[in-house]
Amino acid sequence: NGSIGDCWASIPVMKEYYRKFNKKIILYLQKDVKAFYYENATHPTIDKDGTMVMLNQQVIDMMIPLFKAQEFIEDCSVWNGEKIQGDLTQIRTTFVNMPHGDLRMWYPIIFPDLVCNFAVPYITVPEMKENFAKDKLIVARSERYHNPQVSYYFLKQYEDRLLFVGTDLEYAIFTIRYKLKITRLVVDNFLELAQILKQSLGLLSNQTQIFQIAEGL
Repeated sequence: NGSIGDCWASIPVMKEYYRKFNKKIILYLQKDVKAFYYENATHPTIDKDGTMVMLNQQVIDMMIPLFKAQEFIEDCSVWNGEKIQGDLTQIRTTFVNMPHGDLRMWYPIIFPDLVCNFAVPYITVPEMKENFAKDKLIVARSERYHNPQVSYYFLKQYEDRLLFVGTDLEYAIFTIRYKLKITRLVVDNFLELAQILKQSLGLLSNQTQIFQIAEGL
């Protein structure tokens, strides 16, 4: 029931489980769990009442195609009370130094027998026929986890080679603040996002969910 980035960060231990035991994962995502990040933090994932939540139905629908594209995941769906054998949400009930450090390391603390090498790619996606991002750099900047010492005005000289990925508000804040005219890329789901990222020059972003996808690729 973690945030989107937390869910992507759990992929390495799931892949390691499959490697060790040759058993595919059935993954359940829990929706509408109230979210708290830090004081005054905002996040665009909300429930029908406007409350910030870790995952909602729309986000889960966008996540499922990327999870199902992994050979070691048999199925992925919304959790409806099914019995589970491995509770990844223990990162929120056990001390894992949250919110600090590498998100991926939180899970081996819970499952130490699933320690694995993060330097080896662990997210795979099929190639896209369409050319969305060849010779382009993907840029993303969420509303959370900023370094106030970083200025993005230098991107002005590269405007024609940039694609922004994010919400309407994230795009507006970023382009207005840094006086940039760059194209915003809208995707149907996160599998498509990963495919576009794979064909691009790379990613420039803060710590947000697309950063976790890039690490996996």
